[in-house]
Amino acid sequence: MNMDPASGVNRGAAVPLLAGLTAFLDRLACRACVVLFAAILLVMVLQVAFRYVLNAPLTWTEELARYLYIWACWLGAPVALRRGNHIAIAFVSDRVPRGVGRVIALVTQAAALVFLTQLTVQGSILMVKSHSVEAITLPIPWSAIYLAAPISAVLMILETVRAMWMGPARSGEELLA
Repeated sequence: MNMDPASGVNRGAAVPLLAGLTAFLDRLACRACVVLFAAILLVMVLQVAFRYVLNAPLTWTEELARYLYIWACWLGAPVALRRGNHIAIAFVSDRVPRGVGRVIALVTQAAALVFLTQLTVQGSILMVKSHSVEAITLPIPWSAIYLAAPISAVLMILETVRAMWMGPARSGEELLA
């Protein structure tokens, strides 16, 4: 049995599996963000070099950098959520008893799940509808750009569910587990 010593609640076998999955996906998203930002840097260096050194500007570099940045932002959102780096207004929850604060946190997380589910559904619909539309200077369908939103939303749903069962991630070891 997987008993939580603090609450005495049986966490079951699914919770460690979910914790391991979210930790793995967090590491994957972090690495993807690093690669995306490195690619942005490379593209921007190419843009400057071709424009000012070779006097032959590339038409696609600015657009590619923008799309890479969109993906980096969307993949960074679940990473920030896991680490508690999103903006939070804790004025009320910090001033109420611990049990009431926990209820407020659960209601907030439930509302976030509703929003994230809607983001997943609507983002997927938008992605499908925009598949036949290509980007301006790159042969990339807009669906490849819009795909970042539902992927990010699913990652944040998994992290929110994990946090509802296990509480917020507390240490660097848990984040990297």
